[in-house]
Amino acid sequence: MQITRRGILAATLTTPLVARAQEAWPQRPIVLVVPFAPGGPVDNVARPVAEGMRRRLGQAVVVENRAGAGGLVGARVVAAARPDGYTLLVGSPGPLVIAPAAGAADAPDPLRALAPVALIADSPQILAVTKDLPAADLAGFVALAKARPGALNLGSAGIGTTPHLALELFSELAGIRLEHVPYRGTGAALPDLVGGKIEALFGDVSAVLPLVEAGRVRALAVTSDARLPLAPAIPTTAELGYPALVVRNFQALLAPAGTPQAILERLSEAVAEALTDEQVRGALARIGALPARSGPAHLAQYLAAERATWEPVIRRIGLRLE
Repeated sequence: MQITRRGILAATLTTPLVARAQEAWPQRPIVLVVPFAPGGPVDNVARPVAEGMRRRLGQAVVVENRAGAGGLVGARVVAAARPDGYTLLVGSPGPLVIAPAAGAADAPDPLRALAPVALIADSPQILAVTKDLPAADLAGFVALAKARPGALNLGSAGIGTTPHLALELFSELAGIRLEHVPYRGTGAALPDLVGGKIEALFGDVSAVLPLVEAGRVRALAVTSDARLPLAPAIPTTAELGYPALVVRNFQALLAPAGTPQAILERLSEAVAEALTDEQVRGALARIGALPARSGPAHLAQYLAAERATWEPVIRRIGLRLE
């Protein structure tokens, strides 16, 4: 291929322009797309972090809720956006890990259609049971489930959600059979747990812990390898003999694929600085979210590890999200 003097001149002039545009970024408000309705775990993490990023970047950082299809509507919006750092995704396990592994149509591959920026926070699930269940601890629950196979009803936030997969993984590791009762969100399942219509559920800390503290349900374990600072009295699944039952609901920041590396790094730095702010950390602590120390490479590894954990479970139960 012949390279002309005009082509060399154009490349010479264009490169500094691109570099200067990246150096001047951001020049207008940044949109964080939350692919769920307001008030949920992802939204509750995104809003304080957006404010912390605003102080770092000197531009408004606006949260926009684009709910639908288990988070895929918002994820697709960001995957199709211009890779200029102004439209970003605050993603979670549903659209970033579970949907791609379960064959959901048009689920963006988080490591191809999207560019990892940083893990923001994660939190374990709480295994809670109705207060009258004759099981004092996790070992007692497993013994009861083995004595009554298929008789214990365990609710979840819905088919293909993190709580559902936690149930399936727990059943496999403990060698028990539980009856899965899917709801339209954890909030819809909790009244039935309190009322004894279901015996147990895995749920987000922010939803379940208030009921535990009020004595309306009992917590048997948190799905982590370290105790939760917000609830240090609740033992972990790891210490109770299930080190593989580490289940995390996470929030992560991603950009459209092709976003310049310099912008990804600046976004990552903005997230890191936001997570040092006491107001931001306090807001996350109140919902049981643990701030991360992350960057693009770390988030890519984190997502790959989550995919490796859940793909075998998804294949075993034959989960397909069309």
